[in-house]
Amino acid sequence: MYDTEYMIQDKENTPLNPPLPRGELKGGIVNHESCIVNHSGFTLIELVISVTILLIVSLGFFGWASTIIRTNVSIERNNTAYDIAKDVADRLQRITTGTNDLIEHKTGSTEKCIGYDSDGNLKTCSGCSGTLGASPAVDTGTGKTEYTDPVKVGTTPYLYDGNACEGKTWVDAGCGSGVTITSTANPKIDHPNAKGAEPGTTDTYDSINPIRSYKNTTYYAVWSIAYTPCVKDENRRKIFVTVYWIDPEPAGATVTIDAANIIKSVSIAVDKTIGVE
Repeated sequence: MYDTEYMIQDKENTPLNPPLPRGELKGGIVNHESCIVNHSGFTLIELVISVTILLIVSLGFFGWASTIIRTNVSIERNNTAYDIAKDVADRLQRITTGTNDLIEHKTGSTEKCIGYDSDGNLKTCSGCSGTLGASPAVDTGTGKTEYTDPVKVGTTPYLYDGNACEGKTWVDAGCGSGVTITSTANPKIDHPNAKGAEPGTTDTYDSINPIRSYKNTTYYAVWSIAYTPCVKDENRRKIFVTVYWIDPEPAGATVTIDAANIIKSVSIAVDKTIGVE
């Protein structure tokens, strides 16, 4: 005999009446429900497809996250460089005497004069004789100027700390005195034009602090002075400031600017009228 649902039947399918409640014995026979257990699961193909989809989604996410991180770092460095450039320019503008070396062209260099053309574009002058040249003083595409491009000639940057200023600034012991100034990189850069001295000694660049380190990135400030208009006026000057950094941050005592070590920079130009802060 066997059970079907709640009915007990014999081999001839004759039900036993009345039906027995489940669990009740009658003649040694227990009435119970039959059940079917489903042991089905994921096949190997389904598992492989699932893992593949997960990997594709993960790669896309991590690629997106990496791009966002790089973009944020780039924006932060640009903002930091701009803040330093503004600070340097502001300090130079506050100098009241026109004979201060910091707002004069460096000794032995040719004076630079600039003027505006009829469209208001800033152009270089042919010396300071009054003739306006055709070359723009500021590259409208990059914002760089020929007066402060740190690698105008060759592959060595104008100012480099030899990895001595990590976590320091120009005025800290070992930083200012450890820098290398390669004047041939751009002879038109006026400042800085001498290695910094240790704190406590005479050093006009201490008040400007042209090398500063922030979040494992070293920033270098260089600047040049030009007189306006093309007929030189000692009391009217334009200060060109460029702050640059090297990406990635070099770890050696020397560095060569190439595809692996890229100069990135922010440049600004401000007016300076002698006798006016």
